[in-house]
Amino acid sequence: MYEKISLAGDLGSGKSTVSSILIEQLGAEYYSTGAIVRSVAEKMGMSVVELNVYMETHPEIDTEIDNRLIELGDEDKPLIIDSRMAWHFTKGTFKVYLTVDLETSALRIMNANRKGEHAHTLAETIADTRGRRESEKKRYMTQYGVDIKDLTNYALVVDTTEATPIEVANCIVSSFNEWQANRDFCRAYLSSARLSFPDDAADSELVEEYAGRLELGEELPEIAVVESDGEFYIYSGAESALAYSFCGSTFVPCRIIKADISGRSFVKMKNSL
Repeated sequence: MYEKISLAGDLGSGKSTVSSILIEQLGAEYYSTGAIVRSVAEKMGMSVVELNVYMETHPEIDTEIDNRLIELGDEDKPLIIDSRMAWHFTKGTFKVYLTVDLETSALRIMNANRKGEHAHTLAETIADTRGRRESEKKRYMTQYGVDIKDLTNYALVVDTTEATPIEVANCIVSSFNEWQANRDFCRAYLSSARLSFPDDAADSELVEEYAGRLELGEELPEIAVVESDGEFYIYSGAESALAYSFCGSTFVPCRIIKADISGRSFVKMKNSL
């Protein structure tokens, strides 16, 4: 049985573009539920935003899509499945989630200029994008009892905010190879600009030491991150994260965990040293 990759992600995170690269690199076929949803919206004379709201009370559209996702699990061919719920319905997939900050998401949606998916201004598109995210989260929680925004559901999370599509695709392929050898693989690759650090002065000498170790190709202590409402907060390993950033790494490798961060104060990187 060929391995399959299920690709979910934020609106405007670049799933379609990255998928096209993965198809070429892996020789896989492409399946997209997003294309189906856009087609249904056009046939019904709705925007995608309006259709998402409509689908909250009309589950028959989701049911048809879900049944097809289940069938894909038995197809003996390599597949890239661009779908919010393939990680849940299609058995045995490498579960990938692409994340992007909200403003970048809205800008990409506007630049793509797909009919019915954006407003006239950036502010309006950001508001629409936020609304679509909340509508989808509500719909999937109501129908399936799962939180599609819970990033601990996925084996790999990749931040596309500052990375090129080829960098994202290469990250997925290398991680996919690791996952094939070890099914317990679980990692996130985030942009340092998305990270908030504990509001404690970092150990600058330790950061310098870690940066030197990185240049020698050595591994650093693990970085644990908590995600909340699209923001990422470093729970532990701040010095490691700063070392990656100062060495100019495209991604900061992390592990996303569930932990209580209430009562803790965080700052962005520029104020962390």
